[in-house]
Amino acid sequence: MSIAVFGASGATGKRFIVAATKAGIPLRLHYRTASTDTAPPLATVVVGALSDPTAVREVLRGTSAAVVLFGPRSGTSDIFCAKATRAIIDCMRTQEQRRLLVMTGAAIGPLADNVSMTMRATTMAFRRFTGEERVDDRADQERVVRNSRLDWTLVKPPRLTDNGAGETYRAEVDLEVGLRSSISRDTVAAFLLDEIATPRFVEKTVYVTGANAPS
Repeated sequence: MSIAVFGASGATGKRFIVAATKAGIPLRLHYRTASTDTAPPLATVVVGALSDPTAVREVLRGTSAAVVLFGPRSGTSDIFCAKATRAIIDCMRTQEQRRLLVMTGAAIGPLADNVSMTMRATTMAFRRFTGEERVDDRADQERVVRNSRLDWTLVKPPRLTDNGAGETYRAEVDLEVGLRSSISRDTVAAFLLDEIATPRFVEKTVYVTGANAPS
């Protein structure tokens, strides 16, 4: 098994790389610009624009699954998530690759019934603060994935943290998610690796939280 990672330079991407490397899984990592990070021994680094099909194909080449972990960063106005995800999907179809896991967020897109009322109110405020275009781009990204005709899984965590020592996860399509819900990036990485190894949520949207996190 080998895994293509898009969003390797982000906080969650870095934790996924650490977890996969500890598990001895070869990786192909995408960076939009040259990274100063030292690549793990089992990793191949590809540098190029997400709009460049040659670079995207090279990241995907020979892999068993693709994990998409990128998202908008604070301080930037880039609107790219839906378009970049569509480019990855197009290349996967061309190369007859099937398994795709995409992380968005519990507050992205139309809010399901399992999202609490307090979180709904906070999401409305977040939408006004962040800007309609950026929020809509993430919702479009989810639609692109659901319409991909691949073996996709949308992973929707709530607030991400960096303190996951000893944490386990809960993962369900209708998991209750509230304003206090959280999950560490390390625990998200563990879920992604488990889902790749033993698929449970193919063509499903799954919410994940820390097992002991309040809702």
